[in-house]
Amino acid sequence: MNRIRWLANATVFVSGACIMVVELLAGRVISRYVGQSLYTWTAIIGVVLAGISIGNYAGGIIADRWMPRRALAALFLLSAVGCLGVPGLNTLAGHWPLLWERAWPARILSHILLTFLPPAVLLGTISPVAARMALGADTRMGRAVGDVYAWGSVGAIAGTFLAGFVLIPAFGVTSIVWGVSVILALMGLLYGSVIASGKQRGRVVAAPVSGAGDA
Repeated sequence: MNRIRWLANATVFVSGACIMVVELLAGRVISRYVGQSLYTWTAIIGVVLAGISIGNYAGGIIADRWMPRRALAALFLLSAVGCLGVPGLNTLAGHWPLLWERAWPARILSHILLTFLPPAVLLGTISPVAARMALGADTRMGRAVGDVYAWGSVGAIAGTFLAGFVLIPAFGVTSIVWGVSVILALMGLLYGSVIASGKQRGRVVAAPVSGAGDA
């Protein structure tokens, strides 16, 4: 497996894990306002899946228009901001009088849409861009795409067990939100540093070539 494919697989592993941590965390985040019930978990699962679907669609467009590494740097940083906004959006939705007037199931769905759709959409954009990066590094397109989806699923499984068995029982909601946001921000900075180092190497290579042409 070449380096770029490894990077693409690691990227979707991290994004898949973060999505599931956020999804499981949602039940705790909203419980102070709408409790935990069949309605809440149905809405959480549906909203997160909808957000991922919208993000996948948008990510496909982004992958065709921008360089994958540059796009991933921005998308990871935006995802970090989206996750950091969850507590504030949750408080805003919980104290919004307009939602109090709605039927209980509609209030729950609206609350979760306002709180968790933005980070789900942002995180959903990452996989298509990573897949585009992997395709550019391998002529075996089917294998490259299969690996990306497989590693994204493995990351989601790991995030599910990590959140349910370790993080949520051991840490508070705020700590987990900050932790996920930091991981996403570090991924964005990693891609940013890769872009910067690539530009620096390009300048180093270009300098001798220019000098040779002037001689």
